[in-house]
Amino acid sequence: EVALQPYRTRIRYIRQENRGLPGARNAGIRLARGELLAFVDSDDIWMPDYLSAQVEFLDNHPRVCASISDALLFGSSEEVVWRMLKEDTGPVLGFEQMLKRKGGQLPSAMVARRQRVLEIGLFDERIRIGEDVEFCVRLSFPEGAIGYLGQVLVKYRQRAGSLTEDPRRRKWVVAEIESLRRLVENLDLTGPQRKLLEEEIAAAVAALALSDAYHHISEHEYGPAVQCLRSANVYYRDPRISVASFCLNAFPRLAGPVLNWRLKRRPVRRI
Repeated sequence: EVALQPYRTRIRYIRQENRGLPGARNAGIRLARGELLAFVDSDDIWMPDYLSAQVEFLDNHPRVCASISDALLFGSSEEVVWRMLKEDTGPVLGFEQMLKRKGGQLPSAMVARRQRVLEIGLFDERIRIGEDVEFCVRLSFPEGAIGYLGQVLVKYRQRAGSLTEDPRRRKWVVAEIESLRRLVENLDLTGPQRKLLEEEIAAAVAALALSDAYHHISEHEYGPAVQCLRSANVYYRDPRISVASFCLNAFPRLAGPVLNWRLKRRPVRRI
């Protein structure tokens, strides 16, 4: 507050009890008066042409509810460009594509139309991690769209122990699954849309279980690995996973090292 004092005539400073990132953003949204909302977390950095590029994109794409740029990860490791779009996708994604997470989301890289944000009911404050996943899907529902600039316009700071520093991304995937489950409550889905959402949740849960199985195998924790393999295969129905779980359960001292060796020699299924 002392550091902000010289700027208090140029900004509106709001103080409230800690309600997490969604609560902080919602407080700002309710007091905002412009047509567009631009978010930036305290440890992230916009590049000089961030706002001008975002506004130009939104002006050229009136159907788009929000625009998202790429980001440069920096801070605790080597700088890496975070591309928000999957290959052969975009630059404008609709509801089903957002539900399938064909495009990433990062509030510090996002500019949204304020009226649309008010229409969907702001951020869900019950979600403390991964709230941006749920928020962006609702922005695009049922016939809206999210646009991607394909330009690096923001620097996203990584810290030790943060979600982006976790090589397995486990905490993030768990949060993403919970965010998808919230959509069941927050959206008035048709039968096919609900089925698609349930399939996405099931796929994410299965991928997480398979990743956990790989981790348990690498740590020589064969009992939990078997449980995770069986859980994952409820979705995958893959004979190879069935054979692996049977062998690991029946002959753990033999099958465990063999599976661990194979996992180290080839790419594993990513979450």
